[in-house]
Amino acid sequence: MKFKATSYHLNLLKDTERLAVFKEAIDDFGNDLNDSNLDSELDSNLEDNSKIAFDLGCGSGVLSYFAKDYFDKIIAIDLNSKIIKYTKENLAEFDNIEVYCSDVIGFDFDYKADLIICEMLDTGLIDEEEVPVLNYAKNFLKEDGKIIPQGIINSAELIYMKSPFIQYEDKGANPKYEVLSDSVVFSEFDFLDDIDENFSKNIKFKLSERLFDEVDEVDKVDEVENRVIVNGIKLTTFTKLNDNIISGPSPMLNPCLLIPIDEVAIGFDDILEIELSYVMGQGIETIRTKIIDNGC
Repeated sequence: MKFKATSYHLNLLKDTERLAVFKEAIDDFGNDLNDSNLDSELDSNLEDNSKIAFDLGCGSGVLSYFAKDYFDKIIAIDLNSKIIKYTKENLAEFDNIEVYCSDVIGFDFDYKADLIICEMLDTGLIDEEEVPVLNYAKNFLKEDGKIIPQGIINSAELIYMKSPFIQYEDKGANPKYEVLSDSVVFSEFDFLDDIDENFSKNIKFKLSERLFDEVDEVDKVDEVENRVIVNGIKLTTFTKLNDNIISGPSPMLNPCLLIPIDEVAIGFDDILEIELSYVMGQGIETIRTKIIDNGC
């Protein structure tokens, strides 16, 4: 099926890796739901077997399209009036999909959902409103309902950035940096849990000898002491679609994010502790970093 979309949403549609993992997760859930409903039809006390899904931040409607064969009703919502015009055209032939131009927060859902699909994702859950939206929408999720994606895992690495400012490593950018530490997993979130939008975490890093061998000579502070300048951290977000599917970054799904820190020189025996904080859904301008201990 050919989808009409804005230029931004066309880029989302072109990210085939992103589409593939979401379709697989939706198919997995839909097949399990159909199997469970065959069993529930034997229960005469069950008042309503209707299968309901919400597609929040639905964009062009492609994820609703993937889900259409599994649900009696899909509620697709997006605040962007430009894309919703196309979404209504894209999904017009499917009687079980209702499309709304609205903010999810405050939306009066008439049903409780078996599944919430919400791909309002951004690296670290910083820029997009996945968390505040789900904190509201979960009030309309059935007791045994699920969310796609199920959650995320965040990791970080120490880096030296050639141009130290906040920047994404995406299709339109090729920032120059060097990785100086091994990856540290610093947070993991399950979207069925209540999540505090005010995030703060102290992360401890140590220089990697294996990676240090690859650093340009110009970045070394002292050849004898083997000290090196660090001035940033790289965030990588892994998207957990369900228990069996975890996706790394793709061009339009959580591209890696480079964040500057105060420049500091550390050695191999040093532990560098950095406090990272931000407000989920409020944008990269809320990001704050602070060196707690440089280990010297």
